[in-house]
Amino acid sequence: MEESLFYNLLFNSFQYFEFGSFIMALFFYKKYKNYSFYKYFIIYLFNIILFKTIDYYTGQGLMDDYDDMDLYNIYTFFEFNFFALIYYSLIKNILRLRLVTGLILLFNCIYFLSFYFTTLSAFTVQIEGLFNSLLIIIYFIELLNSNEILNYKKLFPFWMSVGFLVFYLTSIPFFTLVYLKLFDTRSMFNLLYALIILFHSCFIFGLISCRKAED
Repeated sequence: MEESLFYNLLFNSFQYFEFGSFIMALFFYKKYKNYSFYKYFIIYLFNIILFKTIDYYTGQGLMDDYDDMDLYNIYTFFEFNFFALIYYSLIKNILRLRLVTGLILLFNCIYFLSFYFTTLSAFTVQIEGLFNSLLIIIYFIELLNSNEILNYKKLFPFWMSVGFLVFYLTSIPFFTLVYLKLFDTRSMFNLLYALIILFHSCFIFGLISCRKAED
């Protein structure tokens, strides 16, 4: 009974954080509009809300049991490409930008190949988590080699990337277990919902606390 109450609490709470971070991103648009990546960040958050709404009206189980993963696989395509545009906008170094471009093209090739090689479709979400983590690491390398590293705690892209990295690195083993059906209990989803809350909390904290983007 207590486990069920805890599950329901997390399940109901994480959805508020998803909507909350999107609303906050819109609210602080004027503050961060000079960041070239910011419009893609807002679209990324809107994509979450959009598929959440589609899931609600179709009952596909996008963020509940994951019994039907078709909708989630479609969501993954848009999620990755909006995410990739965020980091394509953040990276300035030519060599690293080429690496980012290569990762974007490679993932999309893998994604479309998964329609022909059905066994591959069971791993596209985990592969996305790996590729997203690599894009974040490339950004951190760029940050470490720039003058902005001196004030990294005041940079929204830093806190955004921390939230992304925590979520996507953890998603790799989690969704591997889900797709391989190595567990069938809802209790494991408590971890996912808690991570989503942490994920969006990083966004909200960064949006509120970081400095205005320079002109």
